[in-house]
Amino acid sequence: MIKIDLLKYHPNVIPQLAQIWHEVLGRIWAPDVSIDRVEQKFIEHLNDHKIPLTFVAFYDEQPVGMCSLRENDGIRSDLTPWLGSLVVSPDYQKRGIGQNLIEATKQKAKNLDFEKLFLFAFDPNLPTYYKKLGWKQIGIDQFKGHFVTVMETVL
Repeated sequence: MIKIDLLKYHPNVIPQLAQIWHEVLGRIWAPDVSIDRVEQKFIEHLNDHKIPLTFVAFYDEQPVGMCSLRENDGIRSDLTPWLGSLVVSPDYQKRGIGQNLIEATKQKAKNLDFEKLFLFAFDPNLPTYYKKLGWKQIGIDQFKGHFVTVMETVL
C-alpha cells in the first residue's frame, strides 16, 4: 500500500530519502552534491503551507520516493514554482508512485494559488513520460553542463 505525505511530518526519514536521491539522481547528474548537503536541503523542506516542501511516498511505512515543490530549481529564475527531485527507489519504479507524487505536488501548488508548475528533465527519455501526464515542453536549457528539457503544466 502506497501512502503519500509531507516530509514535514516525517523528518526522521531524511537520511533514507537522501540515499534514494543520490542513488537515482545525484550519482549520475549531480555527483558533486554530497549526501550531507542533500540532507540539509531536505531539512529546509519541512514545510506544509509554503515552499520549499517535499512529499514522500511510503510503502509499508518505508520511504521509497519523493517529490519537491520549490520556488526555483537552479535555472530560469523568471519561472516559479518548480517540481523537482522526483525520485523513486529502483525497486519500486513502474508502480505509479512517481505519478502519485506528481499529482500530490501539483495539487499542493494549486492550493498555494499557483497557476502553472515547471520542471526540467535531465534524461532525454523523460519528456515523453511527462507529456503523457499533460505537461508540455517549453524549451531546452542547461543545468550543471547538461542539456535539460524544460516543461510546464497548467494547474
